[in-house]
Amino acid sequence: MDLREVWGIKEDITIPEIAARAVVMFVLMVLMIRLAGMRSFGKGDVFDNILTILLGSVLARGIVGATPFLSAVAAGVVITGVHSLLSNISFYSHQIGKVVKGEHLLLYKNGRFIKENMDKVNISTHDIEEQMRLTLHKTSLEGIESIYFERTGEISFIKSSGGEQE
Repeated sequence: MDLREVWGIKEDITIPEIAARAVVMFVLMVLMIRLAGMRSFGKGDVFDNILTILLGSVLARGIVGATPFLSAVAAGVVITGVHSLLSNISFYSHQIGKVVKGEHLLLYKNGRFIKENMDKVNISTHDIEEQMRLTLHKTSLEGIESIYFERTGEISFIKSSGGEQE
């Protein structure tokens, strides 16, 4: 059997062929993720989630034979490389980091919600209160100095220095 037959585009791909492709692709993907840095799966921000979604999508096509195997691997390597490049540039340039990764937004300060910022991230006071109950186990904003919408999509709460201690 010609190697191009196994690793090229196929309409009638067999179960052993898919299994072999999956094993090889899994090993290659682990290597790509290691090269990209494990931060891709730790932070959960949009920038890092894009890597996960794109790699999964592109590499899956190589497993099922919808795209030639080596073409899918090449695309995965390029995606990983672009992600690493932008991560490194963002590390050294705050401005580029803001464009690529986003930035946190102040939602609440000194007893007042900042409606304009809440509208930007499509979040309601009910969403904030729910997150406060889940993370701080509180039902009141008493003792909260500020609230931020982080670039990971999480909500963070900063307690006031003079606020109640728990």
